[in-house]
Amino acid sequence: MTERQDTSTDHLTFSQRYGYEPLPEPMRLEDLSGDLRREIWNAIRELLNEDSHSLYSDSYYFGERTKKFIERVIGKFLRQSEDEISTDYSQTMFFFEDLVHKGEFNRVLDLVQIIVNERDETDILTERIKNSFEQYAAYWLNTSHRPFQFYPRSSIEQGEATQNAIETIRESGMEGASTHLRQATGHINARRFADSVKESIHAVESVARRIDQKAHRTLDPALDSLKGAGILKHPALAEAFKKLYGYTSDEQGIRHALLDKETPDVGLDEALFMFGACASFAAYLVNKHRQMT
Repeated sequence: MTERQDTSTDHLTFSQRYGYEPLPEPMRLEDLSGDLRREIWNAIRELLNEDSHSLYSDSYYFGERTKKFIERVIGKFLRQSEDEISTDYSQTMFFFEDLVHKGEFNRVLDLVQIIVNERDETDILTERIKNSFEQYAAYWLNTSHRPFQFYPRSSIEQGEATQNAIETIRESGMEGASTHLRQATGHINARRFADSVKESIHAVESVARRIDQKAHRTLDPALDSLKGAGILKHPALAEAFKKLYGYTSDEQGIRHALLDKETPDVGLDEALFMFGACASFAAYLVNKHRQMT
């Protein structure tokens, strides 16, 4: 049976679909999604059960190798001596499951980081954890050298700046741009990264058309209108915007070079960058347009 990737938006919450929770999951620092917590627990449970044995149908125990591993991990996590750590099967499994599903995000990251570094090599577990974080989290696991460590994809300040840009667009009544950004968020959460980039670009186009109806193909007319109104006064800044947007829309840019391929070479990092950049750019245009009216 071939595993199919779920790219529908059925799993998204009402808030995610309609923009009340507009930031994509991978931009939400200090948060771990339910999907990610589930994947972490599945990986840990499978690891621990590799060396578990059954005395009776309802009674299990760990082998010596796994006991030593549990003592090292929990000992470091709780900062206790290893001989103080219980390796009772039920108690240990509950400890890991409860922490992963209910623990503070930073404590879950602490635990996972200890686990992957206690492995002898970059094994299947480490790769599984790394891939899960790449799919669902605002953090990524660097396995290029030991000790393996987690790093944020962006800063809290970047997330707040993007959130403020989205609020600016929504409050201005730019419904078209708001809709495109909501759809871009949904695509990121559903791992349709190329579609997300496309919707992010459409958000900028939508605002540009509100400024000048001639801006249905390029951003130039909208920027020229702002310059003509005496609002966009610095010519170098206007040219910089044109070049930036031209990169995303001309035949050598993201839209054609990446989005029109049968298998687009667009990943999470590209989608997040374009989401933040386009939201900020669109909000800038909105604020300048307000000064014209």
